[in-house]
Amino acid sequence: MSAFRYGRDYYTDAAAQQLLAAAAWFIVAIAGVWIAVHLLRRSAGHPVSTAAAAKVSPGARLLRYEPGARLYHWGNTFVVFGLALSGVALFAPGSLGGIAWLILHEILAAVFVAGLAFHALVAPRRGDGRSMWFEARDARDLRVIAANFFGRTRDYPAFGKYDPLQKIYHAILTVLSAALIVSGVVLFLNAEAWSTVGHPWMRRMRLVHDVSAFTFIAVLIGHVYFGIIRVNWPQLVSMVTGHIRGSSFNLYHDANRWRPRGE
Repeated sequence: MSAFRYGRDYYTDAAAQQLLAAAAWFIVAIAGVWIAVHLLRRSAGHPVSTAAAAKVSPGARLLRYEPGARLYHWGNTFVVFGLALSGVALFAPGSLGGIAWLILHEILAAVFVAGLAFHALVAPRRGDGRSMWFEARDARDLRVIAANFFGRTRDYPAFGKYDPLQKIYHAILTVLSAALIVSGVVLFLNAEAWSTVGHPWMRRMRLVHDVSAFTFIAVLIGHVYFGIIRVNWPQLVSMVTGHIRGSSFNLYHDANRWRPRGE
């Protein structure tokens, strides 16, 4: 079984040209399988921190996300949704009607790149930039999380601002975004006839773009799932209001690892 559509190439008669639709949706379906496994495993309840951790007043109102971070998150949500929709329309021509999907995709891609560049420059200066860096203790926390998930321990760590899975998610999106941007720029320049590269290179860029895009979609589906499950409602609310209650903070966080501003 092949994951790609093959066609004639200058150098060979069997060159991979495009990701097959079945393979693309298989990548997305992996996220669905993981969601089903997680739902089944956590159907009896979600763990809370058992580690000795510094607490805050349960009634405190703590700042989790600055206004700029919330604005970027929700603005980027609509941009990425538009990119995914227009991308699917370009991947399967005619499947979503006759709108000028390529132009829309290019405009949204430019907005995405500009927003990402601005975020990369401003976020470290305005917020706690180191909170997303993976640390040695995150590796230990990750092992405890895995052991808890597979029923080997009842222990569960207390985190800083972000847990190690959130940091891994952020790193994966960074890598996928880089792959999408580089391959997308090459495809754009060729489509607009501003630059011409060899067919083998174009073919590779299209395959990279296809695989990265559908992997990006799968990862985002997982992100949405974890954002809307009941245990994470306080985190979801904080992405709207910017604040989290001390009682919710104490369930999963250690004030010695992350000390948010309170009211």
